[in-house]
Amino acid sequence: MNKEKLEKTILRYSGVATALLGAQLANGQVIWTDISDTTVQKNGGFYDLNIDQDTSGIVDFRIVQVIDSLSSAFSVTGVLVKAQGNAGNQVLGANYGNYNYAFRLNVGDSIGNGRPFNGVNTSRNVGYMAFEGDGSGYPNSQWVDTNNGITDGFLGLRFKADVNDTVRIFYGWARIDVSDSLESFTIKDFAYESTPLKTITAGQGSPIGIEEIQTEMPSLNQRALVLDVNLPESFKPESEIIFTDLSGKMIRKIESKGHKNSISLEDLPKGVMVATIRTNGFDTSKKVVIY
Repeated sequence: MNKEKLEKTILRYSGVATALLGAQLANGQVIWTDISDTTVQKNGGFYDLNIDQDTSGIVDFRIVQVIDSLSSAFSVTGVLVKAQGNAGNQVLGANYGNYNYAFRLNVGDSIGNGRPFNGVNTSRNVGYMAFEGDGSGYPNSQWVDTNNGITDGFLGLRFKADVNDTVRIFYGWARIDVSDSLESFTIKDFAYESTPLKTITAGQGSPIGIEEIQTEMPSLNQRALVLDVNLPESFKPESEIIFTDLSGKMIRKIESKGHKNSISLEDLPKGVMVATIRTNGFDTSKKVVIY
């Protein structure tokens, strides 16, 4: 196909393909909730997080401040997170020696399927964010900085909510500060992805108070009848490339390995379709023209 004919083909189909991509994006929306910075600084004080702000007021997580608790013989200070609401709510983190430790995430970190949600798991509903016993810190507590405190740490959340009489799973985040003494914490804002089971990244959806960080993303680039697939070096090399027609029907699925690959488009049906790469919890789509 000569250049002029190719340009006419692209113009003829691009409006439809753009509408399709727009519809795909509209299916997912990050719901961000800003609040006045709320600090808890007394023993037994807590913040109840209703992350999706549902009208029934179901609390999804409770974040608790502990100061010199337990007994005079052995005192504990720190910040804990508990699962509330629907059974099965969890926090991104790890389990060490039968204790659950919540990860402290940075802007752009992925929160979704495939991540270890053991910071609060279904068998034990307490997660240790910041934890200190008799003045000694626990090495697995990621929310401790006795010199500067923790500013803008992100808690990765997995929660269940009833949607149209069906319990669905959602992912979200909460932005939290922890003081250098571990004797107070501050909740700043939180967000969740409104599409069930869709990945969200820490800080996604928040327009204020977060330094802009460009997150590396996979890319798809067409060269004639070849599709170049490029993954950031920080990504795992496995990916899945799916070709769909303009109605959304899947035409072909290809498993790919490696950070750089070139895929021939010659044996695909002629016309315009959408190529989507799925990898490391991200989906990236691009229109391609087969002629």
